[in-house]
Amino acid sequence: MSFNGAFAADMQSNDAPTGVIVNALRWELLNDWVRYLHDSMYEDKTAEMSYWWGFVKRDCGFEALKCLWAKRERNYPMFAEAVWLLHREFSERAGGDSDPLFADLPSIPAEVLFQKIASCSAVVHRELTQEQMVEILRKAPQDYAGMS
Repeated sequence: MSFNGAFAADMQSNDAPTGVIVNALRWELLNDWVRYLHDSMYEDKTAEMSYWWGFVKRDCGFEALKCLWAKRERNYPMFAEAVWLLHREFSERAGGDSDPLFADLPSIPAEVLFQKIASCSAVVHRELTQEQMVEILRKAPQDYAGMS
């Protein structure tokens, strides 16, 4: 028996379910955040440049980020939901109570989280500048909350 990929041949990156995108980005962000927190090169974890070089500028999540930005172009409510979920778990610590992976980790400041996603997205989504992406990411959780 062989795999027949014809059924998926015409799928585009915007077809990925939001949950799959969020889960992929959750793992990427979590891995980078833990590596940053345990990196002895950046001793003062509260320093802005520490966040910048130790966390924001580490590239991750290329395929998931392609899917995320494709969602924005073709299905904004799902994009807004994905960003809202990530913001809720990492910045508001809503995931910490239910997921043991987050239990002992400090939250990622929202601005740092949005900078991280935009910085990593710059490689795969060149239609927008990093600053434009940050503005879109800042607005998405509020937009989603307004839709609910």
